[in-house]
Amino acid sequence: MDYNTVLNLNSVIYQIYNTKDFNYMKKAVLSSLRTLIPCVCASIIMNYDEQETIFSDPTVVPDNYLELEERYINIQQKDGSLWVLHKTQSMVFKDTELMPDEERVKSEYYQACLAPFGLHYSVDITITDGRKMMGIMSLYRTKAQGDFTNEEVSILRLLSDHLNARFAARNDASQSVDSENMDPYIAQYDLTSREAEILKLIFIGYDNEAISAELCISPYTLKKHLQNLYRKTDVSGRVQLKALK
Repeated sequence: MDYNTVLNLNSVIYQIYNTKDFNYMKKAVLSSLRTLIPCVCASIIMNYDEQETIFSDPTVVPDNYLELEERYINIQQKDGSLWVLHKTQSMVFKDTELMPDEERVKSEYYQACLAPFGLHYSVDITITDGRKMMGIMSLYRTKAQGDFTNEEVSILRLLSDHLNARFAARNDASQSVDSENMDPYIAQYDLTSREAEILKLIFIGYDNEAISAELCISPYTLKKHLQNLYRKTDVSGRVQLKALK
């Protein structure tokens, strides 16, 4: 690893720990990574589910490749490599390591997500806290650019512990909303801890924008959680939800 690479790597690590706003941190790290490891685009998608891996809330640099991850979210259960993402230890792997190229290019994931954008190769970091998957970072290249090298994979492995630590710290911070007195609602309606946090904030009087900011989640993700809350509590809207208090 040459001197400039070490400097750039240290810069990315500094951003991971010292960019206060979590969502801005994701953008900043992805932008810097594209300089450190050349690629067409890079992304982070989150997993907030307590029981299983369900990806949502994509952050993509540059923005015009957002549709790539939105397509993936829609077909994620058909991803042949999803078994890797259920592991609780952090991993760095290239798509080409999981199946032969002639099979990979025929997969629904490749045809729906990579081919429409002229992409061919990807490398992924799974982000975990040792108990559950918190998200996945991906970098993408065209066929002409060539696959990611072993040195580039090693650089991403050096970053993985730092990403895991920042994401775990963010998860701990998101628990700052006291949900202890939400236990009756959790038991009655079979709520996840995230749904209980959102319900607590609604009881307090937070609007959607304030909830998204407090819990560091996107409006899209919040909408999904609210839909689950309406379904589980058998109400049709926010007013009725607040009346459960």
